[in-house]
Parts: sequence; structure tokens; C-alpha cells
Amino acid sequence: MWRGPAAARPRTGDLARDFNGRSREVALAGAVLLALAGAIGIAQDWMQHQAEGVADYNAWTVAGPRCPPLPKLLGAPTARPLQLTTFGHARFAREHGATLCSDIATDGGRGLGQFPICQFDHPGVLGVSTRRGVYWFWAGFMSPATVSVEHGVPTCVIGANQDFGHRLIFDAAASAKSAH
Repeated sequence: MWRGPAAARPRTGDLARDFNGRSREVALAGAVLLALAGAIGIAQDWMQHQAEGVADYNAWTVAGPRCPPLPKLLGAPTARPLQLTTFGHARFAREHGATLCSDIATDGGRGLGQFPICQFDHPGVLGVSTRRGVYWFWAGFMSPATVSVEHGVPTCVIGANQDFGHRLIFDAAASAKSAH
């Protein structure tokens, strides 16, 4: 029971209004903080995803000389039977050797789309079939090669930087280090 002066006594309606008003403010502040924490979490996940995409892009792409294209022929430009690998929406043919493939993000690893990329340790003749056509390249018998198929069009460069379990004749990483 209130024992102070009658004029200083709070009215029950005022007390309830003050309490509910503060309660709404606290709830609103909590919701804002929760939304902010969620946005920060999503931004951190996106930045980590971007960093991983760029790292994958850099791990798989090679800056080397382009593989010479071979003229379009009706069949494979070799008497040997070709080894075939299908990855993504592309089909790769090679005379011999090992293949490693991955999907990497477009736009230098930052994009939302992906495209297939394959590295070959010593393929000789390389063929790539996509929805846009069939392409033939000469990578050489002792040279590794990297083929990326962005937007359905293959690009072939001499060199590879994936670990095939043996030293490659043309090692892009070693070549880049020795150039500096």
C-alpha cells in the first residue's frame, strides 16, 4: 500500500503505460540487435564463400601459353582410342594420361555461376565437346594442360598446377617461381 503523499502516488494506468512502453522499446531494440547479428553472420559467411571461391579459382587456373587448336575433323585426329571423361556439361577426350576436374566459380571465383575446369598431366591430343560444338587442341605428349569451359566454350592452356603424384615436364607453379 502506498504511504506517501496522495499527489505523488502513481496512478495504476500511468505505471502500466510506462512499463508497457519500455517493454516495447526493449523488444524493438532486441529485434534490431538480433537482425543485425543475423546480417553480420550472413555477411561473414558470404565473405568466407567469396574467399574460398577466389582461392579455388587461383588453385585451378593456369597462366600459360594457349594450346594450338587442331582443325575440326569428322573424327578424332589420332589413330589411338581416346580416353573419355564427362564433367559438368562437357565431355573431354585425351590420348593418354591422368585427369583432375573441378567446378569453379565464374568472375575470378567471385561469381554465382560455376564452370568445369580439368587438368591433364600429358594428354597429347585433347578434344572437348560442349553444347556449342566440338573443339580439338594439341597439348603435346609431354606437356600438361588445363581446359576450362566457361559459357560452353573451352579454353586450353599449356600447364597445370594440380598434384598428379609426379613432377610434370611443364610445371606452371615452378615456372612462375623461377621467373621471379
